[in-house]
Amino acid sequence: MHAGKITDQGGESPPNTATLRFRHSQASLGVSRHGRIRPGGRLVVEYDPARLTQGGSAPTSSTEILCHVRFQPVGQTQSESVLEHVGSAAGASGSPRPALLEVPVPLGTTVVELWFERRGPAGTSAWDSRYGQNYTFDVSAEGLPIPKRSVAVRPESLTDLNKIRVVEDTATKMEAGRGTSVGTRLVVRALTWDPAAAADTWADVHVFDAAGELIHAGSVAFKPPERTADPALRVWEDEVYQGSGGGSGMGVWSRPDAHTVQYRLYCQVRGQVFTDGVLHQFEVPADEDARRGPDVG
Repeated sequence: MHAGKITDQGGESPPNTATLRFRHSQASLGVSRHGRIRPGGRLVVEYDPARLTQGGSAPTSSTEILCHVRFQPVGQTQSESVLEHVGSAAGASGSPRPALLEVPVPLGTTVVELWFERRGPAGTSAWDSRYGQNYTFDVSAEGLPIPKRSVAVRPESLTDLNKIRVVEDTATKMEAGRGTSVGTRLVVRALTWDPAAAADTWADVHVFDAAGELIHAGSVAFKPPERTADPALRVWEDEVYQGSGGGSGMGVWSRPDAHTVQYRLYCQVRGQVFTDGVLHQFEVPADEDARRGPDVG
């Protein structure tokens, strides 16, 4: 599935509802985001109660799992249960089941914080709060939010579009085959304007999860394409992050979903490092959306 770049501004009105899914299974752990969280929009939370089991015990009729949501900097807080207790005809409660929580996002919100509490007759028995830090998600009316640990500019580099510039780039996410991993792929085609830089063109790459946490950092080296009439063209076209995948049972592995891909472009010409001075950023879909195919999102 194709991802939109940070500078892209679509002509259509963007969807006004975003969904956060807090998952817990052998093949699917962590948090995924579907859609962007926007001020004045709505936020839906899907929470798997298995994330807060105690000693393998499932929630009972006397259990509540509360989702606490705080909108910053407005300071508004809302707490609601993410369990639905289904009563029988005799009035006794059956086993609870997951329930969606949907809340409006106040205007002026820039960050949403979430944490979860398991509460029983004796009081609070467990928290799911990213070890006390809470789960935080950026809110932006336009464009893509910029993660805090974004790719920094190399201090020794000089900005010069006459030395290097991007002519085409994109980020995609797809499953290589049924039961295989979901890979995040980056394609960049750049002009160096100097064939002497043939072996010294690269990009520093960061990959972030739904909450803007850095899950991968590295550098990739560009090469001249095998068939081209332009000796100054350099290309990177490969996977930069491998997500969850595998078959059933022991063959399954789970990794955080990639949601944001960043890179900064460089070349070295006669000992001096040059860059285009741009933080290139893309948003890619959640792994489960990528598995469904290009008609989702």
